[in-house]
Amino acid sequence: MNKLIAEQNLQAKIDGLSHNIKPERDLWAGIEHAIEHNSQQHVANDAKPKRVNVAPYAWAASIVVAVLLTWNINGNKEMQIAQLSAVEVLQQQYSQEKNSMLVSFGEPDLSQLPADIQKQFNELQSARTSLETALADDPNNKDLLNLLKWTQKQELNLLEQLFSPKWQTI
Repeated sequence: MNKLIAEQNLQAKIDGLSHNIKPERDLWAGIEHAIEHNSQQHVANDAKPKRVNVAPYAWAASIVVAVLLTWNINGNKEMQIAQLSAVEVLQQQYSQEKNSMLVSFGEPDLSQLPADIQKQFNELQSARTSLETALADDPNNKDLLNLLKWTQKQELNLLEQLFSPKWQTI
């Protein structure tokens, strides 16, 4: 009920107001200025590039690059080790076979060989060393690896023919 009376009083006072109230000054100039200022502010905001915080992206990119470089470097080292190890394995096998063969023959003096055999032996040794240097430059070359195996085998065969006991050749 109080609410009804308050609303009736408010309505009576509103009706008692004059409908032709004029502002003390012209308000349209201020309204136009506010509209223009707002529209210019929107245009300026649209023209400015939006600032994006690039720090997290930079960190993420740095981490990705570091990981890729680490994998690449480690991968290259493993490949080089594997490639070099093939040549090294061939060299180790050859030296072990040669040493065991020379020991089984009583460690003969290779400088006491006849001149033509010494020449063949020196040619095989120089071919083997030149192949090893070529493989140091190009460890992936399968032809050079096969040629190195063949040269080592020929050198071992020559040693075996020279120093094997005569009774085994029958």
